[in-house]
Amino acid sequence: MSNSLDAALVFGFLTFFHLWGGAAAGAGIAGHRLAPVLWGGLIGGAPLYFGVERGLALGEWGWLAWQLLTLLISGWLVGARLRPLRERFLTRGMTTLATGTFIMAMGALVGAWFFRLGSEFWSLLAGGVGFLFGAMWFGAGIKQLRGK
Repeated sequence: MSNSLDAALVFGFLTFFHLWGGAAAGAGIAGHRLAPVLWGGLIGGAPLYFGVERGLALGEWGWLAWQLLTLLISGWLVGARLRPLRERFLTRGMTTLATGTFIMAMGALVGAWFFRLGSEFWSLLAGGVGFLFGAMWFGAGIKQLRGK
């Protein structure tokens, strides 16, 4: 990812996550709910790593600025202006989806921890079961959002 076209493609793709995460965080702040704020921080904030990495490695901080602006503007728009979208992020289905995301992340972390301890079997078992259980919650959230 050393040329500008590659960087534009990668950061263009990551923009989707910043828009989605910022919107969820903005809705959560406006609606005084913690789950959308945390979920938005995870989904919209985790990809900031790539902007920081590019800034540190190549001294190109413009992409990090792009990421932060996208995250903040989408959060502000949904929190202050786009009421229908804000209400969508505050539904029960979105809370279920967020819970599933955190369970999947926790399963991945537990699996990585066991792998670091040298136990591949427990890593696969704990990580896989945790991730599978979280994926079921995530899917239930999508089903609730679809209204079925």
